[in-house]
Amino acid sequence: MNEQIRRAIHQRAQRAVSKDDLVRAVFDSFRAQQVDLRQVSLEDMKQALVEAARAAREHSPLLA
Repeated sequence: MNEQIRRAIHQRAQRAVSKDDLVRAVFDSFRAQQVDLRQVSLEDMKQALVEAARAAREHSPLLA
């Protein structure tokens, strides 16, 4: 997962108010970078979700 996607996920996840929003942030970030989701490995997807959760937790401790 490249740095540009990581930054996009971080930015979108900061606005998340629910776990569904976190997942949406990850998928929207991949789509915005024109990444075919079928080509994303399970490890990269897990890493993206962890990154989104961290970003949301930093911004809003209530989502933890």
